[in-house]
Amino acid sequence: MAKPITVVKKHEPTEAEKQAMALGELVSIIAKNGEALQETLKLIQLLHESGALEIIGGLIQSREKIMEIGISQLSKPTMTRGVNNVMSAVGMLGELEPETIKKVFEGIVNGMQHSAEEVRAGKKTGIFDLMKAYKDPDINRAMTVMLGFLKGMGQKL
Repeated sequence: MAKPITVVKKHEPTEAEKQAMALGELVSIIAKNGEALQETLKLIQLLHESGALEIIGGLIQSREKIMEIGISQLSKPTMTRGVNNVMSAVGMLGELEPETIKKVFEGIVNGMQHSAEEVRAGKKTGIFDLMKAYKDPDINRAMTVMLGFLKGMGQKL
């Protein structure tokens, strides 16, 4: 009768076999992603030609020093206030309706264009022009908006 097997010898691949398997996997990945790899290599070549690759490499090599400078700059009181101001501004913008913001900015752009035309034309405004302008519905609407804005701002000050 045969002896029972008590020890199983596991085949350990040699270093050459491991390299051959890794190379086979790499060739498979390259074959599947050939177009993307070509585009990536073109991008790297463009970065190299423009000098940006060297800059990126320098930034990575100096990352600790750059982080140290960045942290020291961010910890300054003016920067802290600036970040807080940006966050507050973003928060306030989040409270406004997008259509309202769009209308206001369109009005600002249109108003700036119109005022530039008036200045180029050398137009002068007298007291009677102001009284006449008050009757213009567009000007009256803008003045009403401005007065409402001033009232609301004054309530919060």
